[in-house]
Amino acid sequence: MEIKALVLGDIEVNCYLVSTDKAAVVIDPGYRCVEALEFLKNANDKERLILLTHAHFDHIGFADELAEITDSKIAIGEKDAPALLDNNLNLSALFGAPLSTFSADILLDDNDEITVGDLTFKVIHTPGHTVGGVCYLCGDTLFSGDTLFAGSIGRTDFPGGSFETLKNSIKRIYTLPDDTVLLSGHGGKTTVINEKRYNPFVRG
Repeated sequence: MEIKALVLGDIEVNCYLVSTDKAAVVIDPGYRCVEALEFLKNANDKERLILLTHAHFDHIGFADELAEITDSKIAIGEKDAPALLDNNLNLSALFGAPLSTFSADILLDDNDEITVGDLTFKVIHTPGHTVGGVCYLCGDTLFSGDTLFAGSIGRTDFPGGSFETLKNSIKRIYTLPDDTVLLSGHGGKTTVINEKRYNPFVRG
């Protein structure tokens, strides 16, 4: 599995391009990005998918267009699906850049597994930043969205946010093997053991 991180937009959201010989997956294409577009266009011999960790505008902004151009499907946690259709919930109205709303093709629940080519992602529902945020575990790598960052956590002051709920979600992440690599929605990579030991907001 090859993973490439792209940093997109003024909010510097991480978009991940995940590929194997049989799979091409884009995680959180929040801003229009030629590289992400070409990645999927050039993978028409592979199974393709767009995964969204949650429905905030900086993570979903390019998903609909990318899906349409490349004939790819979009998947998101079931409880965040309504925010794809509501610019107040996805915060694009608040930040003065309302999106063209859209629906996901695949709605995911806690502990679901979704297979793309030769990759399998386990879905872990991690509410607290949003009501329906999810993380995706693939092998020893967790794509943690805005649930948990290196040395920080997702904001809980937006609609659907709750610090106590987020804390419980992070505690669940801390039950993963210590060497699990965390690739978050913003900032650099970290590991479960690093966050358990040093995260100032939630310790393991």
